[in-house]
Amino acid sequence: MARVAFSGSSLLVACALSVPAHAQSNSADSDRANLLFKKGKVAFNDGKFDDALRIYSEAWRLKQSPDIAANLAQTESELGKHRDAAEHFAFALAHLLPSSTDEQKKALADGLDVEKKEVGTLHVTLEPGDASLSLDDSPVILPPSGDIFVVPGEHRCSVTHEGYDASQQAVRVSKGASQVLWIRLKPSGAAAFGDPPGATPNGAAPATIPPLADNEAASGRSLVPAFVGGGIAVLGAAAGVGFLLSGNSHRDKAAEQAQKIPGDNGCGAGTPQAHDCAALHSENQSAASARR
Repeated sequence: MARVAFSGSSLLVACALSVPAHAQSNSADSDRANLLFKKGKVAFNDGKFDDALRIYSEAWRLKQSPDIAANLAQTESELGKHRDAAEHFAFALAHLLPSSTDEQKKALADGLDVEKKEVGTLHVTLEPGDASLSLDDSPVILPPSGDIFVVPGEHRCSVTHEGYDASQQAVRVSKGASQVLWIRLKPSGAAAFGDPPGATPNGAAPATIPPLADNEAASGRSLVPAFVGGGIAVLGAAAGVGFLLSGNSHRDKAAEQAQKIPGDNGCGAGTPQAHDCAALHSENQSAASARR
């Protein structure tokens, strides 16, 4: 497991520059989170992982930043809380500042790979995209990647949206495995319509993606240099157009990928097209992220 050590002070500067009103209203929370972050590192380095978890968790409640997420993930990994560790490693990776080094990024990616071998991964696509998802009766906020981590076993998924019929289904995920879960709601009172090529229709079991081989995940411990600060770029209208074009490109690629998957339920249980289904999901999520 890669041991990740980040410094939070520079991130505060970047956040303050990008959202000053929000930062000022939460300056007390930010100061408290910084203090807890430092205390958490001391507890972690002393091998007091339970104390470090308690301290980092309080810091995370006050401020969701990649440095806190990374160190919280490392602590959770030490305590065998693999689902939580995977979630926080993924957050840290997704929110790294441009100034972060390749070594830091690799350490987080390696840490996430190791944790994913201990949990199950659901690659979720919802239609409509702003539908509400619950897992085992608990609300879930779907990250832009569409990946959520679960304890291996069977789980109950429920998706709702005003004006649409709710969808409920059970899904079983094995340790270290991934599954594509594509849930497309139907408008209330509307006649049933066909699912898009390659999609998993409501109620159908999702496609399973085999777990990574042992040599595909990182091992060994390394100390990553402290996080080096940098600013958060402010995206203008030109960047917005670029994201729109990127979204359209990914959407077209998703349509092409869907054509490669035969049958009305090409991504159903036991499909031999599991990797094609995963690629289809990836293109759809990339399109959705670019549009957002």
